[in-house]
Amino acid sequence: MAKQTTVPPSPATREDIAGLAKNAGLDLPPDLFEELVVAYGNIEPMLMRLRRGRDRADEPAHVFDPRKFMPTRP
Repeated sequence: MAKQTTVPPSPATREDIAGLAKNAGLDLPPDLFEELVVAYGNIEPMLMRLRRGRDRADEPAHVFDPRKFMPTRP
């Protein structure tokens, strides 16, 4: 079986980051937007290392039942 390789996307531009902020409902003043750009530059390499190619339903969140981890009472 051949190993599948993915090409990492090009780094986000300031316009890309502005779009992400807008989609998140953030209306940042210029100084905070600059901080976001710097922070995203540090986070983006970590995001590129995440495995992709799986559907979100492959590991549904509703599988975890915290009641199973509660201590039993005598």
